Amino acid sequence: MKENLNIAQELKKKYHKTEEITNFKQMLYRSADIYRSRIAFKLKDENGKIYGVTYEQFKNDVIYLGTSLIKKGFLNKHIAIIGKNSYKWSVSYLAASIVGIVVPIDKELHADDVINFMNVSQAVCILGDQKNLEDIFNNIQKIEYPETLFIPFDKKDSKNYFDLLLENGKELYLNGDKSFDKIQVNPDEMRILLFTSGTTGNAKGVCLSQRNICSNILSTYGIVKVKRSDLFFSVLPLHHTYECTLGFLLPIYSGASIAHCEGLRYIVKNMGEFHPSVILCVPLLLENLHKNIVKNMNKSLPKKYQKADSNPYNDLPFFMKQIVKNKVKNTLGGRLRVFIVGAASVNPNIISDFRNLHLNTLQGYGLTECSPLVAGNTDFFQKDDAVRSSYS
Repeated sequence: MKENLNIAQELKKKYHKTEEITNFKQMLYRSADIYRSRIAFKLKDENGKIYGVTYEQFKNDVIYLGTSLIKKGFLNKHIAIIGKNSYKWSVSYLAASIVGIVVPIDKELHADDVINFMNVSQAVCILGDQKNLEDIFNNIQKIEYPETLFIPFDKKDSKNYFDLLLENGKELYLNGDKSFDKIQVNPDEMRILLFTSGTTGNAKGVCLSQRNICSNILSTYGIVKVKRSDLFFSVLPLHHTYECTLGFLLPIYSGASIAHCEGLRYIVKNMGEFHPSVILCVPLLLENLHKNIVKNMNKSLPKKYQKADSNPYNDLPFFMKQIVKNKVKNTLGGRLRVFIVGAASVNPNIISDFRNLHLNTLQGYGLTECSPLVAGNTDFFQKDDAVRSSYS
């Protein structure tokens, strides 16, 4: 007898299979075990040469930093992170959230606001870019915890320099200090403290558990397939839960790779260097890419096909469409297959135009308090005007 299923039940039968995780330590160790020699991060050295960091190396770096943080007495303490998207930020986030409670802070904030968040959270340590730490240090008299430890990512003459902590942690770990391995993470206790203004002005603290975020990762993976061959291009700031959960932790769970954008002015250049397949973005970035694509199309096409500022693609002969598709794809790195867009509505016509170029666009809606994704388009169902706005 045929099962009578409602629409939601029918849809759920199609979901991609997931393997249960409840905390970051479990996720990190699982991924390092399964994807050991695969590339977790693609980075640039001082000469601009791209190299890879494997999952095994990433796990070890988290362990080494975490071991040093424990040695300094930061077990179960609040540890702040500030700075641009980087490998060191990522290592620090996982180490801090496993050893204690991580407090990601917006690098664009005024030093007084950063200090306020540090005081409210009772942070005993802050890791970050030298520029941000200097601004805070110059106002150190305002910090309530007098022994706050500053750990710069990029100052080589500091005794607390990040690389030195990694070296010390490695030495401790290889000589038998397994304190990090022994940590038992309670998935339901608060381990992530974020400050967000939301829609009401003054920033407030949002308390999340690791189960909150792991649940969001699994739910997202179930409806949006992440391939091991995918490379996520990290453009949005990692202190936001949107980028952190979906652009960092989701690919780490999935065995994919991550590359960090060097700045908004370098987006197209970096895409040509790293060849991403997935980009998380806000509508403005999508709209700017679309505008440039249409502009370049009209520049390069024969005059009879040009359409001033509107998109000429749909009126092109079939053979020319294929040429344009290939050219656009190469401009975006050659491998791009999907945009994941949130934070505001997108003009449905832009989504349609990208689909015609074989570029998928998935819209989502989320809240920091929800870790963050609440609803979104899936691999099984999409709607261009899913987010209502003045466009619809």
